[in-house]
Amino acid sequence: MNVEEISGKLGWLPPAVARVIEKRMKKIPAVKKMIDAENQKTMIAFEHSLKPYKNKFTTYAALPSSGRTHEEILHDIQSMHDLESSRWKEGYVSGGIYHGDQAHIDFLNKVYALQSQSNPLHSDLFPSATKYEAEIVSMVAHMHGKGKTATSQEVCGTVTSGGTESILCAIKSYRDRAREERGITEPEMIVPITAHAAFDKASQYFNIKQVKIPVTANYEATAESVKRAINNNTIVVVGSAPAFPHGTFDHIEAMSNVALKHKIGFHTDCCLGGFVVPFAEKLGYKVPVVDFRLPGVTSMSVDTHKYGYAAKGHRWCSTARRIFATISFMPQPIGRVVCIILPPWPVRVREL
Repeated sequence: MNVEEISGKLGWLPPAVARVIEKRMKKIPAVKKMIDAENQKTMIAFEHSLKPYKNKFTTYAALPSSGRTHEEILHDIQSMHDLESSRWKEGYVSGGIYHGDQAHIDFLNKVYALQSQSNPLHSDLFPSATKYEAEIVSMVAHMHGKGKTATSQEVCGTVTSGGTESILCAIKSYRDRAREERGITEPEMIVPITAHAAFDKASQYFNIKQVKIPVTANYEATAESVKRAINNNTIVVVGSAPAFPHGTFDHIEAMSNVALKHKIGFHTDCCLGGFVVPFAEKLGYKVPVVDFRLPGVTSMSVDTHKYGYAAKGHRWCSTARRIFATISFMPQPIGRVVCIILPPWPVRVREL
């Protein structure tokens, strides 16, 4: 009997029970040996796809005794670029690359070349970084609620390094807020099974229990599932607009209304739809409202590097309120997230 057959035998058990049994079985020497053998087979099978350049380009496990010339390095990089670019330029990589056209890519490369040495941490040396971020945040905030919430609160946010960081920032702020204001020490968040994997990362990083809710036959999370999952430890409810796996919209308005009724935050993950939904609505298409016009929505994440056509490593995250005054960034109560002030640190303020 192999590992798959063993797992299949446990399929009838409740998932939590099956996980406990599997965990204990892995400690049995014979089972561990079987698993190691299966893993080795998998690694051999994957080696070509994981390391396609093995034996084609020189491999360096440590610094070489003699450096390489710029021309040699550029030659290798250009060669790998040429091998890889055809795969996505032909448009067959769904969800991996988002781009306009070559002219736009050339424009972006010029911008990045001009900014290659800037360091946003030193805003006194590079005040342009503050200007860029403030304007990006404001423009996107006006796309998703005209810069105001349903109760006329100002929408504020930050530019992050990508989708995962935006989600991490939002979830950490909810955890901190719940601990400070409600005394919650065992926080839980309600997340549809189709939500982005970054919420799983946030769960592990910040020790927040995930309560996964199912989706309908149309792959949409509903308010009814949220109602069944909420308890006194719930700190935030998550919805996708749309969800990455199937491109379907969770019932954001109804779900956020449930969160609002329970005085719990609601995060709309608009990574895919952030630069599509507002314009589709303006063009007259029937699309659901998923942003700060809904009174229950308290934070959002939007990918500028998808249909905003910026490069990977750039995303927008916002909240409607500020959590704690120690974060000078987001006016009004959900955001002790991005800016952290450390007065005792023995470094000049300019270097923070």
